[in-house]
Amino acid sequence: MLGWFVCIYRQLKAGKLPAANTSQDEGLLAKWQTELYGLDWLDTLVKEGKAIEVATNSGYPVRYTAPAKFILPLVGSNPPHAREHWIADEGDVLLPTWSGKTVINKNELDKCLPDEWLLIETWDES
Repeated sequence: MLGWFVCIYRQLKAGKLPAANTSQDEGLLAKWQTELYGLDWLDTLVKEGKAIEVATNSGYPVRYTAPAKFILPLVGSNPPHAREHWIADEGDVLLPTWSGKTVINKNELDKCLPDEWLLIETWDES
């Protein structure tokens, strides 16, 4: 399967600074699966100076950071390039945390301040 798994997190300490190259399991705002070009929207934000690519790590993962004001309007109820039905190949190992569907935590999205820096973590699923 060619595509990406995208997760957006709030940072600890209210995201006053850009996110670093660290994983985060708390503060999940949204997660979804995309097709092959599912990160184009993030690359556009980087080119426009609205996001920072923190680390590529050869796709395992690629991390970005951006203020909420640039991310949340794009995520809403239908994140960019989100697959309606997630795909898993026969040989994939699926952990108990794999939901198989897009998750949007509206309550947490509503708590974000416009200038709060978020962490966007993306995993290459090819």
